[in-house]
Amino acid sequence: MLLTPHTFVGVALATSLQNPFIAVPLSFAMHLLGDKVPHWDFYSNSTKEERVKGWRPLAVMADLVTGVAVGLTFTYFVLWKQQNPDLALTIFLSGIASVLPDALEGPYIYMKSEPKLFSYMTKIQRRLQFQAPLPWGLLTQLLVIVFSSLIILKNLGLI
Repeated sequence: MLLTPHTFVGVALATSLQNPFIAVPLSFAMHLLGDKVPHWDFYSNSTKEERVKGWRPLAVMADLVTGVAVGLTFTYFVLWKQQNPDLALTIFLSGIASVLPDALEGPYIYMKSEPKLFSYMTKIQRRLQFQAPLPWGLLTQLLVIVFSSLIILKNLGLI
């Protein structure tokens, strides 16, 4: 799954639970469960060589920037507009936790040899992926974003 839908799920969990000791680890776990949803990502059906050349690294960076923007937007909104630093911190940490499994897989993708420290997470990630072809693999992620957005907006009193 792309990073942005994972971030939306992490923020939705943070705004729903509002307890960092529950929301942060659950955001990490939900990433792994989220990868069981049929999805398409930039590395679907690609070789290791294809993952580091051409458009894929740029697309991953754009997705990362979008995910960070989503997490920070809600963090800053809650911090400044709602004056709730505890919830802002929970949102921020849950956003990070929600993409951490993919971040831990990054060294495998971009380094010539796989660091042993991250090999366990890479093996788990590979087993959990449920790839789907375009356009269906993007549609499922769009639904995750819409559903998560509705939860977030409701929890923040915006709808």
